[in-house]
Formats: sequence, structure tokens, C-alpha cells
Amino acid sequence: NYYTYFISIYFNFPQQTKRLRWFCPPSLRRNTMPKPQPINTSLSEAEETMTQLLSPLRTRDDNDEHNEHLPRPLPPPLPPPPLSPTSGSNRGSAASPRISSSNAKRRQLEGSSKNGLSDEEIDLVLQNLAEEKMSLMGAGMGKQTWSRYIVENYLADKKWYNPNANNPNAPSLSKGWAYFEHFTLPRHFTEPNASKGANLIRAPPGYGERNAQPTELYGIFTTSQSALSDWGTGMGMYFSTLSSMGVVLALAGLINIANILYYSSDEYDPGEGRDNFFLLNMLQFSAICTDREWVLCHDCDENVRFWNSIFTNSNYGTAIDDETGEKVVLIHRTTCLPAQFAQGMWNYGTLFLLVLSASAFIWYLSKLEVRYDEQNSSPSDYTVMVKNPPKDALDPDEWRDFFDKFSEKQVTLITIALDNQSLLVKLVQRRRLLKQLRALIPEDTDVDDEEAVENALDEARKRRLEEQSCFGKILSYTFVPFLRLFGCALSEKTIWKRIQSTTEEIKKLQQMEYYAAAVFVTFETEQGQRTALEGLNASKIEISRNKPMSIDASALFRGVVLDAVEAPEPNAVRWCDLNYTDFQMKLRELLTFSITIGLVALSAFLLNKARTGVSTILYSVVLSTFNFIIPLVVRALVAYERHFDEGATQASLYIKITFFRWVNTAIITTWITPFLAVLGEKNIDMINTVNALILSEMFLSPLLRYFDLFSFLDRHYFAPRAKTQEEMFGCFSGGWYNLAERFTDFTKVLLLCMFYSAFYPLIYFLGALILFIQYWMDKFLLLRSWQKAPLINPNTARFSRTYFTTAALVLGAFSSAYAYARSPYTNLCECSEENPCNETNSRSFGNVQLLNGQSLDAVRASEQEYFFCNQRDIDFPPIPINQGSVQWMTQSQETLSRIYGWTSLILLIVYVAVVLGQSLIRSTFSFWKGMYKPRGTDQRKDFSSGVGLESFAYIPQIDAPGFYLPFLACSIDDIDVKLIDWKNPNRKGEEDLHRSYDDQNLIFDVPFDGMKRSRDEDITVSRQIPPEARLRPVFSILKHYPPDWANK
Repeated sequence: NYYTYFISIYFNFPQQTKRLRWFCPPSLRRNTMPKPQPINTSLSEAEETMTQLLSPLRTRDDNDEHNEHLPRPLPPPLPPPPLSPTSGSNRGSAASPRISSSNAKRRQLEGSSKNGLSDEEIDLVLQNLAEEKMSLMGAGMGKQTWSRYIVENYLADKKWYNPNANNPNAPSLSKGWAYFEHFTLPRHFTEPNASKGANLIRAPPGYGERNAQPTELYGIFTTSQSALSDWGTGMGMYFSTLSSMGVVLALAGLINIANILYYSSDEYDPGEGRDNFFLLNMLQFSAICTDREWVLCHDCDENVRFWNSIFTNSNYGTAIDDETGEKVVLIHRTTCLPAQFAQGMWNYGTLFLLVLSASAFIWYLSKLEVRYDEQNSSPSDYTVMVKNPPKDALDPDEWRDFFDKFSEKQVTLITIALDNQSLLVKLVQRRRLLKQLRALIPEDTDVDDEEAVENALDEARKRRLEEQSCFGKILSYTFVPFLRLFGCALSEKTIWKRIQSTTEEIKKLQQMEYYAAAVFVTFETEQGQRTALEGLNASKIEISRNKPMSIDASALFRGVVLDAVEAPEPNAVRWCDLNYTDFQMKLRELLTFSITIGLVALSAFLLNKARTGVSTILYSVVLSTFNFIIPLVVRALVAYERHFDEGATQASLYIKITFFRWVNTAIITTWITPFLAVLGEKNIDMINTVNALILSEMFLSPLLRYFDLFSFLDRHYFAPRAKTQEEMFGCFSGGWYNLAERFTDFTKVLLLCMFYSAFYPLIYFLGALILFIQYWMDKFLLLRSWQKAPLINPNTARFSRTYFTTAALVLGAFSSAYAYARSPYTNLCECSEENPCNETNSRSFGNVQLLNGQSLDAVRASEQEYFFCNQRDIDFPPIPINQGSVQWMTQSQETLSRIYGWTSLILLIVYVAVVLGQSLIRSTFSFWKGMYKPRGTDQRKDFSSGVGLESFAYIPQIDAPGFYLPFLACSIDDIDVKLIDWKNPNRKGEEDLHRSYDDQNLIFDVPFDGMKRSRDEDITVSRQIPPEARLRPVFSILKHYPPDWANK
């Protein structure tokens, strides 16, 4: 349709032909083209002409039985557009035009290089022109991002936004946005005549643009919840958890409507202060008590410390009795009713509903987890990971022959990961130094030529000194030396020396002998993997002692009991951590968790001192500081840990951040708030603080995630000012996100709802609204902003619902039980015949001195007198018999506390016995027997039938911060490149697809004896490798055994 549309314009509008003459495909274009003349051609004739032109481009074999599951491709809308010039890692884009919707674009098209535009560049221009015609509609329909539409149509030619707008040699901003939409953001294949609810097949980054397979962005509202499992089962479980618990919290809110109405009525609080609350704060529906009266307290002078804080010092006063001349104590107490049985039972019914819902929730999500896993066939469904291979087992054929006995058809891939993490770290460090150097020297400098680099360094230094201002010279002698102590603002010479020294270290590391750290065996069928895991299902004692007890002797590899598990997803493997043992990993985790506990304790101590001893302003500053710093510190601690896969890393991060946020938001808030300020109406009192936390989670947190400052600056400030196309691509790599932190925010909201529901029943509705906002905001960011992340397994989701969701219920039950038992939070008990007091006849007092230093001219005290009773001092469990020597509960309150107290104790016992006990029992049994059990059903798909779509190889690669593409760490010459789940946009025009990954492959950076070829050399070249180098591999080993039908 696009071809027909543009050809019809060409035939009928001659004035457009100056620009549209490029629409002829490059293979059919003549060297010279005469001036076009008007042609009277019908639209049907144009369609017939284009059908003939496009017929050679249809390459799909519809009779291939192995392509039945693939989406049927449409004809390519345009020839393949490269997103950047075909260049190596150090090639620039000086000859590439900057493409935008402005006059600068036409100037670039008319003469950006001496020899004119290349075919690939023209094709890119055509693609952008075609998109301009539909940009507004595309943005409105979600086919494009609104940001790209606004930038290319309104901002790209503004100097304040894009300083390089009129520079034809500048990197292309349009290419950057095209990279963002086609490589960073997720896309799916489009099917003609597909129904709206049809299952979507996710396209690998950049796939459709080169493979004539049309793709489009996922729709925000049209993408189903089940389709989100394409980002990993863990991501699918996250959104399912939000939606499920949102419904549960909404139902809990409906049950609590009676309590919401009760707290807002004059029956509970007849005071007029409730009418002064701001409506959006919703505090009029909470247990805040605004009605107070002055009363006489006979022994409160001995317990003045309970009122001596910034929260309550205005509620304690002393005066002189005019009749007796004695000092009396006056307390400004709340008059609201204590806990009532009816209201407490509504909350108790909510707890009962939540317990039942949590049970159903756990069961439902566990079934949904299996369904998501079955719905998305992934490499982990076909692959076994051996964690303890013999060190010298470096022959992939030997591993294939061993595992063939378990296979239903065959073994398809073998990856032997070596313990060369020290070498890989140095290679990445060298890449980072080279990136810094290239930013300081001319772009076309060959960094492998030392003489050229030395000359470029001298020129760069001269140019820098010539352009340096007076202020810059002052900084170079004062501030810059300080920065260089931390490795920043290094000079060109220093960086080059570090590169040289790092290169020498790498050469020494290449001479070392490396051993097998882990082996990944990919079967052609899921059944092959399951049979292997069942046959190798050994206990921990068998593995540690290398003594078979329950497994067959034929399952031994070289006499070794293998520790075989289901492999994580390929892009979730932490290749530099595979050589660590389980003991070493647990030891590091224990150390980091101990540090986390220390940080939480320090946070609690400082917050307590700031809130009770200084001011609420300092408390807010300290709280905000810890909320910002501790997650960063925890991430650094987790980076010190070692894990086999990202799923385990996310689980560790989740536990630590959740522990901190639970303590910091719920437990510390309750602990450091004075007992008498629980029901207070001041902004610093507890319920007001909780309401502020809820509103922050509802509005501030989503907005901060939406306006991701760092990503916003990258795309809209640094990208238009990038010096190279590669640097610009890095600015469009997308925002960083972490699944563990997303789950942490969910569990924090759940705990807040459970912990404070007795005081604030409306919090259930607010919590449901927060989860609703969180669901749609995170879905939008996942589809329109966040960068590609490893496919995370459901370990974090499973851990969250099993331990933390149930723990939130137990903590909520105890919080409500203590809330009702300690009511009415006055620390005052009425004087009576059972508890007599020395009554005071006077009721009017003047010159009352308050603890906060102020004074009242006149105070009228209530007729009822009181004495001090510590209502906070109640033992565990919170039942009436544990009140102590003084009884303050009403009969109704005692009945309620008895029910709630014993129930909370029972829930605690069930949690310890069932939740923690089950895990303990399973962990104990694993020492004596293997615990593997297959999950879900075999989907009966061959691994090789999904190559390039859902089947990818376990290829060692490293995601390094500051680089927009991962680095490969092994040779890929002997495999199908479709087994790599990403493509290099810088080398899309490469005829040999293997060489298109050379720039991102670390094995070519520093030559060594075992190299088969050098970078950009033809893969058919076969070098003579010394025998000792063959026996001593430097990088991991990967071998592909495609089935016969795939070779055909």
C-alpha cells in the first residue's frame, strides 16, 4: 500500500519528483535520470507495475514445514535501512547525513559528501520520509512515540535544542530516535488480518528492518497482561500480582465502608476540628481525634516524660490550685471513644478475607506462573546447566556424547564457560578507556597504530591548551588534580598510558590456563532436558562427596556426580560469576545482609534522634536522605555478591531493599512516634505521617519514574550534542529499571495497608488505587521508555508472594490487635471506687504553664479526674489478661482484643510452621535426595524451529555500563548468528553477518596465539593454530550441532 501510494504521487504530481525520484530501489536505479515528465497512468497500472518490481523480493518458502509457526511476512515496505553507516567501533559518521524534518535535511540530501549518498543512506532517507507522512497518525495510534514526533517536527531544527541542526557532518538525530524505537523499545511482528486479542510474537531488536518482516511497537492498552510474560516469567508475574492484589484491596475497602463512615461521624469524634481537614487528605475518614478536654491527673507529674516531646508537650500543663496552694497537673486528652467491638469486627472480617484471598492468590499465581512458562517457550526450557564440571572437560563433543543418552532427538548446542573472569574484566576496562580516549582525539584515528595515536594526542593537547580559558586554567591547577585522584578528568596521555598497561596485563592473562566453570547443554526438545534433569537428580550430599547413592552409575561424567539444574535465560546468566562456589556466594550474601541490617539500625537511631530530639524538618531531611542513599548502597552491596543468574541477584536485592523499606516506612514510623501522638491531628503525628507516605506513593513516586531525569537528559540534551553516532545511540539506550525494586514498592504498599488499617480503614481503597496507577505507569514505561533487560525467572515473584505477602498479613494482624488493645491512647484511667484518687475541688485554673514554654491564661477542667496508666505496656499476645496491674479496657474492647490477640498468635504459628517450616523441610530433604520436579507440560516444539524468534544460544556476553550493546566473549564463527538475541545497528549492511558482531566481540581486541582470524577478516580464513594453543583455550567454547533438516 505504501508503494502504491507513493508511486501514485510520482505519476500524478510531477512537482514532487525532485524528491521522490529516489523511490526506485537501488538495484534498479540508473546512474543518470532524466527530468521526469507528467505521465497519464492509472492507479491500477501503477499497482501492476509495483507488483512486478516487488516479486523478486518475496523470499519466504511457504512450503517449508518448519516455518509453519512463523508469522507470515508482508512485502518489505522499503529496502533495509541501516541505522548508522557500516563502520567499526572506531569509525565515525562524518560522511553520514543528519536526517530530520527540516530545511537542513534537504541541504544534506543535496550535498553532504563529495560522491553523493550511498544506497543505504538514501534508503534510510526514504524510510524517514515515508514515516513523516504518517507521523502524526502514527504517534496518535501508538505506532511511534510522541517524543519522536514532537522532536522531529518541532524541535530538531531549533538551535537551542539541537546545536548541530545545520551541520551536515553531525550524527543523525533521526537515526538515534530510529534506534530508540527499533532497538531499545520492544516491538512485535505484525500479522495481516490478525484479531485484536491475538497472541503477539516479540521481535528481536532490529529484526524486522533487515528481515523484511514488519514490526510495530506494543500498544499500551492493547497489549494483554499475558503478553507481558515475553519480558520473562518474572515480569509477567509482577503485573499479575499488581492486578490481583489491587482487586483484593478494593474488596477489603468495601468491607471497611462501615468503619470509614464511623470514623467520620460525630459518634466517634464530636469535635469541630475534623471539618478543617483538606478533603483530598481523606483524614476525616481516619481515627484522628480532634475533640479534646482538659482533665486533672493526680500522678502524671511522676511520668512527665511521656508528654515531654515536640509531639505532645502542648498537652501537658501545670498550675497552682487557689484553694490549697498545691501544684496540679492538667492533661489535654482526646475524648473519642475507645475501640468498639462492632468496628473491630469489620476489620477482623477484612483480615479473614485477606487470609483467604492470600491463599487463593498464592495458588492462582503459582498456576499462572506455569501457564506463562508454557506460553513462552524459551532456551531455558531446553537447556541444562552443569555447575561443577571437571576442570579439564573442554571438549564439547565429549559433553554432547554424554548427554545424547538423555536426548529425545539430539543435543543441539554446547557452551563451555571458562573461569576467565579476570581477563574479561580487563578487556572491558580497556574498552572503557578506549571510549574515553576517542572522545578526546580525532574520530578517524586508528588506535592500533601507536604512532598515529601519539600524534593525535599531541594535537589534542595543543588544541585543548589553545582553547582553554583563564577560568579553565585555574581549574586545571586546583580542582582537576583532585578529580584525577578518583580516576576522573584524566589527560589524554594518562588514558593512553593506562590503555598500554592494561593491554600488557591482558597479554599476560591470555597466557594463563583456564578451566571449565560451567557447561550449558541445549537439547532439541524439552523432553530431552527433563529426562536429563531426572537422570541427574542428585542430592547435595552426593554432589559434595562425589558419591552416588540414588542416581545410576551411568549418570556419572568421568566418575563425577554432576550438579545439573535448569538453566536460566541466556541473557540472564552472569558469565563472570560462574566460577564461584555456593559457599563463597552464601558467605558474601551473609556479609552484605549484615551490613544492610547495620545501615537500617543506623537509620532508625538517627531518625529517632531527629524526630524526638530536634525537629520534624530534620527528620524529613534524614528520612529522605536515607530513602535515597540506602537503596544505592544496597545495589553496591549486591554488586559485590556473586550469583549464577540475574534472577538470584534480583531476589537478593529484593530482600534487602524490602527489609529496609518495611522498617523505614512502617516499623520505624510506629516506633519513633510517641504513644500519645498516635491519634493526634498535627502534621507530625502518626496518621498524618502515614497519609503523607500514601499520597507520596500515589503521586510522587509514579511521576518521578515517568520523568526519569537521567533518561530525559540523555535523549533531549546529550543526544543532540553527541559527537559520534555511537555516542548518540548510547543516549537512546533507555531508562534503567529493576524488577526487584518494583516488587519492593508493591510489598511496601501492601504492608502500609495492613499495618495501619485499624486507624485508617480508607487506606485499602487508597492502596488499590496506588497499585492501579503503578500497574499502568510501569506498563507504559516498559513499552515506551525502559531499556531491554535480562529475562528474569519467577524467583523474585515466588519469594514475594510466599514470604513477604504472608508476612505482611501477620504483621498487619498484630498491628491491629495492639491498636485495639491500647485504645484510646491517652495513658489516663478514670478515678473510681476501685481506683480512688485524692480529688481536687477546683476546676478553673489560671496561668497554666505548658511544657513547650507557653502559658494559658485560663483553663476549665472536666469534672472527671484521672490517674496515669501506661496503656502501651501490654505483653504478647495483646489480650486482656496481659494488661498488667491496671485495667483500662472496656468490656467491648476486652472481647475484641481477646479475639484479635489469639487470632494473630495463631497466624504467627501457621506462618512459622507452614511457610518457614516448609522451606526448612525442603532444604533439609535436599541434602538426602534430589528435589527436581518438572513444571508444566512439554510444548512439543523443536528448539531449532524457533531460531531467531524465541530460540537463542547461551553465548558468553557482558553488559557493561556506558555501552549500549553487550560484549561477546567467545567465537561465533561456527554458529548461526540468528542464535544471538540482538543485532548491531552499526553493521547492518554487512554481507557476512558473523563479521557484523566483530566490533562487539572482545576476543579480537588483543591478538593471541589461539585466534582463528582477526577482526573484519573473512570467516573462511583458516589460520594455523599452535597445538599448545588448541589445548589451552582462552575464551569460552561454543559449538552448534544443527539438525539435518535445519542444514537443508
